[in-house]
Amino acid sequence: MMGERTRVPSDPAVWIVDWDIPVGAMRFGFYRALRRLRRELGLVGRMSTMSVLITQDRELAWRVYHLVLRYTERAHIYEAREAHV
Repeated sequence: MMGERTRVPSDPAVWIVDWDIPVGAMRFGFYRALRRLRRELGLVGRMSTMSVLITQDRELAWRVYHLVLRYTERAHIYEAREAHV
């Protein structure tokens, strides 16, 4: 519609990383590397096994994305912000 604008608040972005690594040695290697990265960054707690990371930590999102790319080309990273019309 004419004259309407979408207002994007200055709230922090949510970063979403998704990937698809077929079952096998590469997948197990990736999850071992991901556990090492989490220990290195001091992250504790459980993580989804659904091949998706959702975080407000930009550095973590990009580090996981680059880690995933060492195991598969089927990966995406998104920056999401809530938009109000």
